[in-house]
Amino acid sequence: MRNAGDCIKFFIKQCVKMISQNVLLPFLYFIYSRKKVEKGKTIFADAHHNHCPPSMELLRAEWERRGYPIVDIYLDYQKNSYGKVFKSMLTFMKQYATASFVVICDNFLPVTAGKKRRETTVIQLWHGCGAFKKFGYDSKEDIPPYYKGKVYHNYDIVTVSSPACCKAFASAMSLPPSCILPIGISRTDKYYEPRLILQAKEKFIKEYPQAAGKKVVLYAPTFRGNAARPELNMEAEAVEALRQLGEQWYVIVKRHPHMEGEKKAKGLTTEEILPFADVLVSDYSSVIFDYCIWNRPIIFYAPDLKEYEGKRGFYLNYSELPGSIVTSPKHLKEAVEEPDAYVLQRKEFFLKYMKNCDGKVTVRLADYMEKRLR
Repeated sequence: MRNAGDCIKFFIKQCVKMISQNVLLPFLYFIYSRKKVEKGKTIFADAHHNHCPPSMELLRAEWERRGYPIVDIYLDYQKNSYGKVFKSMLTFMKQYATASFVVICDNFLPVTAGKKRRETTVIQLWHGCGAFKKFGYDSKEDIPPYYKGKVYHNYDIVTVSSPACCKAFASAMSLPPSCILPIGISRTDKYYEPRLILQAKEKFIKEYPQAAGKKVVLYAPTFRGNAARPELNMEAEAVEALRQLGEQWYVIVKRHPHMEGEKKAKGLTTEEILPFADVLVSDYSSVIFDYCIWNRPIIFYAPDLKEYEGKRGFYLNYSELPGSIVTSPKHLKEAVEEPDAYVLQRKEFFLKYMKNCDGKVTVRLADYMEKRLR
C-alpha cells in the first residue's frame, strides 16, 4: 500500500513534469529551432535506460549502416539526479529542434513539449507487442486526471505488431488512426535471426547452467498500479507453487523491468530468455505475444483477475486467451504439467495480433523512413 508521503512525492513529480512539458522545454525548443533542420539527422532517445534499449537496437544499427547521422541521448531519469536529467533534456531539445527523425520506444516527456516543426518526424516504436491490458488514456492508473499536458503529443508514427492492434493504440494514445502503423515491431526481428539466437543461447547457458537437460518454465508477471509507482504483491505464492514441480523442471522468475530496480541492467532480458522457455507463466503482460512466435504453452496466472479488470481492464476477452487460466496458486503446478491443448488457438492468436512480426520489420521501417526524407 502507498503511504501519504509517497502520494505527495508523486504529485510533486507530476507538477514538475507539467511545468517542464508546458513551459520550460517549449521555450528551449523555440530558441534552438531558429536553425535549419539537418536532413537525415536522427535522434535515438530514451528516459528509462542509460544505453540504447533493446527495442531500438536493430533500427539504430540499420539506420547507421545506411549512413545517416545519429545522435544518442539515453538516461534513466529514475536513477539519476535532477541536474543530470535537466542537462539531458537540454541536450535533447537542442538536437530535437534540428532533427529529421526522433525515435523512442517508451514514454518520453521532452518529445511531447510544445509544438514541433513539420519537418521533424517522431517515431514511437513502443516496447510491447499486441494490445492486452489497457494503458495510457484508457487507464485511470496511468495518467492522473489532474495532469495537464498531452502525454503522447507530437507522435507522427506508432509502430504496432498487427492491424488488429491499431484501434487500441489510437485510443490509448489519443491519436488519429492514421498515426498508427501496423508495420510490425522492430525488435522482434531478433527472434528470426539464427546468429542472434545463438548468441542468446550462449548467454542463457552461462546465466543458467543448472537448466541444462531440464524443462524451463518462465514466470514473467507484469506490475500493478502506475509505472512510476509499480507494485507486485502476489508473486511469492506463485513462485512457491512452481518450486513444487519435479526435478525435471527449472524455474526462472523474471519481473517486469519497472520492478527490477538495480538488477535491470544485469542478467538476461525477458526477450532473451523466451526462446529457451518450454512454458510461460504470466498474467497480463504483453510478453505473451512475443512467446506466441514459438507456439509453446502459456499459463495465465491471475489471482486478482476481477480486481485488475475493474481497475485497468483489457482490450481482449481474457476468457478467450490461448492458454489455461489459473486463479489460485494451488492449481498452478498441475496447469504447467497438463497436456497442451491450445496449439491451434495460439496459432490463430499469433496470426491476428503478431501478423507483421515476420523478421523483416526493421528493413521495412528504415525504407519507410527513407521515403519520408525524399
